[in-house]
Amino acid sequence: LIALYWCLLPSTSCSVKKLCYVRDCKKNSNNMRVSEAVLTAVISVVCIHSAAAFAPTPAAGIISSSSRRQDSSNLFCPPLQAGPPIINSWRYDSSKGVISGVVSNHPTISDGEQITTSPIKSDPSAINENLVVQTKSGSKYKLSNAAWGASIPAVVEAQKKAKEVAAAANKKAQKQQTSRKAPSRQIQPAAAAVAVKPKPAAKPVEQKPAPAQLLKLAKSTFSLTGTTVGRNGKYLLAGKPQQSSGRQAQIWEAYESDPNQPGVPSGYDGTNASISKVKRVTIKLSPDIDRMRLEDSNYNRVQSGLFSGRFVNKIEYIPGVPSSDRKVDGQCTALVIEAGEYDLKALLSARKGMPLRGRALRDAAASAGQCIQAVHSSNLVWTDLKTENFIVIGNNNLNEEVNDMEGKMGLPGVKGIDLESVIPVRNNPIDYTPEAAPPEFARALLAGEAREFVLDYSYDMWSLGMMLYELSTGSPYFKKGSNVAKTVCSDNFTVDVSSVPDAKLRDLIENCLSLDPRKRPDITGFLLHPYFITTGIGPFSF
Repeated sequence: LIALYWCLLPSTSCSVKKLCYVRDCKKNSNNMRVSEAVLTAVISVVCIHSAAAFAPTPAAGIISSSSRRQDSSNLFCPPLQAGPPIINSWRYDSSKGVISGVVSNHPTISDGEQITTSPIKSDPSAINENLVVQTKSGSKYKLSNAAWGASIPAVVEAQKKAKEVAAAANKKAQKQQTSRKAPSRQIQPAAAAVAVKPKPAAKPVEQKPAPAQLLKLAKSTFSLTGTTVGRNGKYLLAGKPQQSSGRQAQIWEAYESDPNQPGVPSGYDGTNASISKVKRVTIKLSPDIDRMRLEDSNYNRVQSGLFSGRFVNKIEYIPGVPSSDRKVDGQCTALVIEAGEYDLKALLSARKGMPLRGRALRDAAASAGQCIQAVHSSNLVWTDLKTENFIVIGNNNLNEEVNDMEGKMGLPGVKGIDLESVIPVRNNPIDYTPEAAPPEFARALLAGEAREFVLDYSYDMWSLGMMLYELSTGSPYFKKGSNVAKTVCSDNFTVDVSSVPDAKLRDLIENCLSLDPRKRPDITGFLLHPYFITTGIGPFSF
């Protein structure tokens, strides 16, 4: 009985010793008769008690699938998955050594919140997508997809090493070439000696690598995946795809392959000087052929009308695209378009909520207006106008744009993308974005009549006002996670644009966000507003 009592004591650190003591009691004591059944029961109790001491507690970060989380606003959040928190759309700030992005799977922060980590303890040059990093404070995070246009330290480091290897090979080749030239042993007569001005030394020529080395350099320099799409492997996919929001499509960076050197981007010969000559494109891959056919038709329609707008150039449309990937080959449709450097949403995120100002804001607003002008003049309604659907072309100066607080540099390369939701006027929508939808559509949505809603040009004017509000204030009008439809349909809802600093732009946005669709300006009235007329920027696309 004493042995049994001692085994049931709360301490678990000496469980093995307790078992030994019970065994010795059974073996050595003549006065204590412990049967095999009793000893077995004692050992079972001790084992269960010891195992319970080492079982993980709920604070260890493992939550069953049936558990539920609630944030501070009493909203249901999905259960945490095993593993560290995940950061999506992340950027690495080399000056501070921190990573910022959108967090999910965090035990205390709601999914979709923007966070900035403490300084990273891991090697900065090894930071890459799908990698778990640790901060100096001990926290661990898994990095998912990098933000649009953000530099990935591991990729930058690989490109740097590839350039160093190429430079070393060139230097070695030049040294060997110099060593082959024998010095002249001819001695000129003194009388015939004439002072000759030495010729300037020729600039060293970069040595082009062998085909196998060129293929290796191309893969590391441009982050090629090895997958091709298009007839005869015309396009080389690179990097990680961006998922089109709420749809099956994937957005890839790609390069046109050199027909004489398969697997190498056209124009690249292994030298540093040739990197700038390589043309990058964007490829949208989707198994939904109907939506892709509609988008192709919309690009053709808006770019061939009276006003061509400021949309990206459509390069090629390939239904049933051939590919080296069996999952894509003949199963997807490809839309090849002009590539951009980053979108306006990514620019605002990199500026950490600092709004656009001056020329940069006017350029973005004018480009958006010209795109709507092209759509409406083709008797179409966009229905998906938002900051994510405007990218910057031919301006790889994200860091400079981030630091240009007054907008003096401007944004002349802003162009529109994503026309798969564009529908003829007075037809019914096939898709919508809650933050961009006007109150009249929200009422139809809540009434279960969204599919029967009749589209009008005023739909896009509301969306345009919401986008300009976000650009001019640095944040969307509605907070993330809020029920936009219920908010705009409530009886006490009024539009407040007092936080827009520019008085003329504030008046323009307020007109676009009129609750009565009949009072919103048409696109011509928008482009002729004093905000544009007095800036010296020609708002029209012709």
